[in-house]
Amino acid sequence: MTRPLKILRVIARLNIGGPARHVVLLDQGLRARGHDTLLVHGEVGPGEASMDRFASSSGVRVRKLRDLGRRIHPWSDARAFFQLLWIIFREAPDVIHSHTAKAGALARLSATLYNATRRRVHRALVVHTYHGHVFTGYFNALASVLVRATERLLGRLTDCIVTISPAQRRDIVLTFNIASDARVATVPLGLDLDPLLSIEPRMHGLRQTLGIPVDDVVFGFIGRFVPVKDIGTLIRAFAELHDVVANGWLMLVGDGPTRMQIERQVAELSLYDRVRFLGWTDDLVGVYAALDVCVLTSVNEGTPVALIEAMAAAKPTVATGVGGVADVVRHGETGLIVPPRQSDAFARAMIELALAPGLRSRMGEAGRARATKLFSHARLVDDMDELYHSRLLAKRGGQGALRGIAR
Repeated sequence: MTRPLKILRVIARLNIGGPARHVVLLDQGLRARGHDTLLVHGEVGPGEASMDRFASSSGVRVRKLRDLGRRIHPWSDARAFFQLLWIIFREAPDVIHSHTAKAGALARLSATLYNATRRRVHRALVVHTYHGHVFTGYFNALASVLVRATERLLGRLTDCIVTISPAQRRDIVLTFNIASDARVATVPLGLDLDPLLSIEPRMHGLRQTLGIPVDDVVFGFIGRFVPVKDIGTLIRAFAELHDVVANGWLMLVGDGPTRMQIERQVAELSLYDRVRFLGWTDDLVGVYAALDVCVLTSVNEGTPVALIEAMAAAKPTVATGVGGVADVVRHGETGLIVPPRQSDAFARAMIELALAPGLRSRMGEAGRARATKLFSHARLVDDMDELYHSRLLAKRGGQGALRGIAR
């Protein structure tokens, strides 16, 4: 039987989204198994909704560093680095596991200094998870080259890089040469899907609140309003659908810096009477129950949590074939996958599902079965627990790897 470990997890911020939910649920599950975990996080950015309350109410031990955020500020980042270094020396963890780009850089540099002061049998395992990546689609060509070069250097300081889908692993190992295959492990996301698995076909409370007839067809986007989500393509596709499907609706759940631009586009296309902006909401069950189809037009993705949640809720999906989308959605079985930035193709896929309720039902049930099998919270905790122990044993040469949290 393996002994408990002391685990320090670092993420830039707990904004609403997949990475924040992932780290909280993972720490919660590991603590339930007797591991001692500490989650270090920074402040959310302007216009972002926070999941701090979710973390504090889950029983996870947390520490907020106000200088540890998403944006790069040299003086704040330096303060965050030394604060993080102090926490690492005080905690003396067995595992230092970082998530998201800037937190990953600061945590891995701090971990390297810490390990340099320790004998081999007392060194921490250094792990970093890519929930997506910023190697393409975020910066100009020169900045992208610099980002990739930086990540390759950080990769050499990392004992294990975790990818959350096979497609992402191919990017990290083959496409961008960030790390060798031996350093990379694939651990799919795991979510608390039980509330969504209980959704039944005719739960339409939110529809009534929004004034949407129960027999109309509702498409829904759930996520951040940011350029990489390319919501403009979705709006153009919905405008094409609107010309064909008179009873179609679009729900946009979330917020972010591109919201005003999206609202202008909706107004210019005279779609305001068929589009509902919901902002951020904690009522995920109500949102997914109100949908007929979940849609995603991203140009870059890791593993989209919204698609997994939609599948658990027995809702089919239409999504662009980027990143790890194809590792979640089975084209023609649980949803439809189309090329990015092609509103015409996206509209055709939406129209196909809008006009075929039987197909929507079959895809929804197939998606629910797939989500239950592959993306459960318990499976995630099992996988990560085993990864920590096996990689730590290898790092410490078989001695003291499972010494536990007792000092």
